[in-house]
Amino acid sequence: MKKGFCVSVLLLVTVLILPTACKAPPEPAQFEVLSLDIIPPTVIAGDTVTVTARVKNTGGSDGIYTATLTVDGAQVETKDITVTPGATETVNFSLARDKAGTYQVAIGELRSSLTVKPKLVAKEVELKYDNDKPYEYLVSVDGGWLVDFLPPVTPFTIQKIRLFGSRGSQERTFELEIWDKDHKVLFKEAYPSSKFPIGKSAPGNENLAAGATWVELEVPNIEVADRFYVHIWNGSSFWGTHLGADSSVKNEHSAITIRTTGITKEVESWGQSNFCLCWTFLNWSKPKVNWMIRVVGIVMVPEE
Repeated sequence: MKKGFCVSVLLLVTVLILPTACKAPPEPAQFEVLSLDIIPPTVIAGDTVTVTARVKNTGGSDGIYTATLTVDGAQVETKDITVTPGATETVNFSLARDKAGTYQVAIGELRSSLTVKPKLVAKEVELKYDNDKPYEYLVSVDGGWLVDFLPPVTPFTIQKIRLFGSRGSQERTFELEIWDKDHKVLFKEAYPSSKFPIGKSAPGNENLAAGATWVELEVPNIEVADRFYVHIWNGSSFWGTHLGADSSVKNEHSAITIRTTGITKEVESWGQSNFCLCWTFLNWSKPKVNWMIRVVGIVMVPEE
């Protein structure tokens, strides 16, 4: 009976020990990069973005994942994170690029694009259609002068209007207007004609622009994104403002205006009645006239 009892105990111990002895060890840590995000995905050169990856441990053991950040295939930085079985951890990198372009950013098997735009700086630009020569003629119109401009880059911020001219001996006023492409008034201001010097020209002078000069009028940073117009209203006064006209360039932008019942419109057919001062250009036609009106503004251009 004692012998049978020992055998029974031995069998029980064997049954209890065998399952424990045969239990498989836990699987090693296995990692999967679930997502890769670049925030923000588009920046200006020199700005910093955050690159974020979510890493999951699909194995059965704790493990350390070495996250390697690459840009266009080149290693930039590494970070170690501990991830428990079945858990997901996040790893963050800071990244900046000084040159504009599109970069391929990767962590593990995942890739994403980073767009870097050039840094923009303000540049002053002068828009003009006259040739800066010759200052042969000054014209006083019975109405107004109109010039349309097309910005070289948009948006374009108008800051100054430049006018070449003189005035008569009596004090008058003139108006500056800036219109959008639909002739909607964006800016309007009246100025004394004393902004200009008194002209010294007279019939028979070789230089009708004697005494004239450039005058600069500041405007309050008007932003335009399309064609716009500069309108100088002289009214019906010979003694008012006289603007320069450059006949050396074919006119494709200048016009004369009149006002009827408060509405300003372009004059389609030019004639002597349009001019108050017509000493040498009674036979001028529209293609021969460029009003000496210029615009100074700011555009944003890539930094060199």
